[in-house]
Amino acid sequence: MQANQATHLVGVVLGKADTPLKASEIAARYARCPYCASFSSSGRSAMGIFTLPQARRWWLEGIADDPGARLGLQTAEVLETSAIEASSPWTRGEVKPNLHPAPCGVDCRQCMRYGEACDGCPATFDFLRT
Repeated sequence: MQANQATHLVGVVLGKADTPLKASEIAARYARCPYCASFSSSGRSAMGIFTLPQARRWWLEGIADDPGARLGLQTAEVLETSAIEASSPWTRGEVKPNLHPAPCGVDCRQCMRYGEACDGCPATFDFLRT
């Protein structure tokens, strides 16, 4: 199923990691996220553009609240924007639930939000289809 502008939001994450190596590792890990349109790093800085279902707004907000727990960043700002259009594997309908754990390395089943606020990563066997 392809997402459209009404069913998804675009968020930009701007953050700093402890070291340039850590920023590079975070960028490489999250570039594989099915909701990620782009993720890159330069020095200690990391920047990601995500397209998410509206119902996952809590995930973006959580990055700003606790960037270490969510992405491994030291600090982060999250900007929700309609100023840019972004495409990700999820918005293009290219995601197949055939992985475990998620491409970012998270085991959705271990998350306290799994099955309640979150149906898991759509790229995993653990994705709960409703």
